[in-house]
Amino acid sequence: MTRTTSTLALLVMTTIALSCAAPEPPPPPEPTRIENAELGVILGGLPDSLAVAVNEGATLELAPADELTEGSLTFEVGPQQIGVNLVAAVQEHQAGIEAMPEGQYQGAQELSADFGVAFYSRGRFVADGAATEETIVVLIHPTGDRMLTLRYRYPAANDSAARVEELIEVLSYLE
Repeated sequence: MTRTTSTLALLVMTTIALSCAAPEPPPPPEPTRIENAELGVILGGLPDSLAVAVNEGATLELAPADELTEGSLTFEVGPQQIGVNLVAAVQEHQAGIEAMPEGQYQGAQELSADFGVAFYSRGRFVADGAATEETIVVLIHPTGDRMLTLRYRYPAANDSAARVEELIEVLSYLE
């Protein structure tokens, strides 16, 4: 009888101990996969700082997840062509920036991406009476026969470096 009481007490204590244990944390959420069939663009996820604003037809637009932060990141796919010229695209971006009111071209830099060489190009100008910054990344589309441009426009401020890093992080999600 003592042995049965001991076993029963041990069973009750084990049950209580197991019920008091901290629950296992839930698994991390799966990354959000974004696909736009018309553009042929697939993103395996997004930085936490960005959210999908529009994804329909030939329009894929991201915006800051924080509603108080302004900006728009769009994806543009050029026509099929042989010999996509990324340097010419950067030169066109520079000319476009310099043609804008108070346009100041900030420069370009070559990047190494999963799909090969890419360039980023940045400039400032005045749009609708406000100082605006535009940073683009141009690269060869994953299909290999057209240009893909990621264009990020936002109010010019002291967060330019963070915006460029955000844009490059989006590039890292490209599949």
